[in-house]
Amino acid sequence: MAGNGFHRFPHGHSDLVLAVAYNLTGTRAATASSDHRVKVWDRDDSSGQWAVTDTWTAHDAEVTDIQWLGPYVGEHLGTIGEDGLLRLWHEDPTQTARSGRRFRKVFERVTATGVPYMSLDLKSVGTESYLAVVTRDGYLSVCEPEDPDDLSAWRVMWAEYLCRIPSRMEETGFRLSWHKERVPPWPAVVAGLDRKSLGFAAAVGDVAKVFRTDRDRKFYLAATLEGAKALVRDVSWANGAVRGFDVLATASKDGFVRIYELHTPGAAGLSTSSLPPQDDAQTISPSTAGRTMRSGIGAGLGGGREDRAGILGAVRQEAKLVAELEVHGGAPSRVNWSPVGDVLVCSADDGTVRLWRKAVDGKWLEAAEIDATKGA
Repeated sequence: MAGNGFHRFPHGHSDLVLAVAYNLTGTRAATASSDHRVKVWDRDDSSGQWAVTDTWTAHDAEVTDIQWLGPYVGEHLGTIGEDGLLRLWHEDPTQTARSGRRFRKVFERVTATGVPYMSLDLKSVGTESYLAVVTRDGYLSVCEPEDPDDLSAWRVMWAEYLCRIPSRMEETGFRLSWHKERVPPWPAVVAGLDRKSLGFAAAVGDVAKVFRTDRDRKFYLAATLEGAKALVRDVSWANGAVRGFDVLATASKDGFVRIYELHTPGAAGLSTSSLPPQDDAQTISPSTAGRTMRSGIGAGLGGGREDRAGILGAVRQEAKLVAELEVHGGAPSRVNWSPVGDVLVCSADDGTVRLWRKAVDGKWLEAAEIDATKGA
């Protein structure tokens, strides 16, 4: 263990590492690389050292994103690659470590547009699992398992273009982030939002869009995070709905990290006594597998996604920009929240990692800066 509390070790890939993901408890990590392989690492609590549990060829091209699912349904990993495939892997603990067979493929989905996937995120609440994936040309797919106990078959809940199809030469930054908690903040529920509403944020051009589901489990546009002067390269949704509002962060090519609070208009005058009883909350029914999908080509979010406010269980929300944090030396590329949503972590093009915390006066202050390019 290094004196500064950080442990450096060779990643063992034969090419660039393009994505890293940690499990819910932070005891396992997975790395995805341009060498087509995935490595899973386990941390030894006594020594603090990380050791490889398994390595395998996950795709026939660069592996561009990786995410953990669970642990409520077993240890699963999701990956996407430049081969245009989304794959879900399940760990078989009966297989020997470092055998290359410990994680087996249980699901595969081919991109619907012929363009590789760009971003993937997974959500698990109890035994309920969801995945969202978007292609480089902005085609979004949100899926759920046909059987919650069997993740080998998934059905589409919603599939549509998030915007007009970008040109081949246009830079895109489509990124996804689920709201991973069980219920939304109580003021939104009091105002009429379905207690079991799903939510995720999507970086689209120079904004990030927040989508939720109504009581018919149809997604609608709940809010838009504006203010960026250039491409939004990442978005992250913080845990901590108990605070009464949601907090999200974006990383933009204009050199700023922005933090937003998502509030429900008129909710300040409401009380928790207005909350419907738990027994009255609508039970989630399985999605209709044959739901008609718009082609969406060049149509953005047409077809009523913005028009569902006023539908039972759909609530419009207001995004308040509360902090603009300038990243000197390089544009921010990724943002992520700590598990409890009190620390924001950002990585930038200059190889630095920055951490911010909220001070008692409400201002967001830089708590630490790490230069990953220095040191042995």
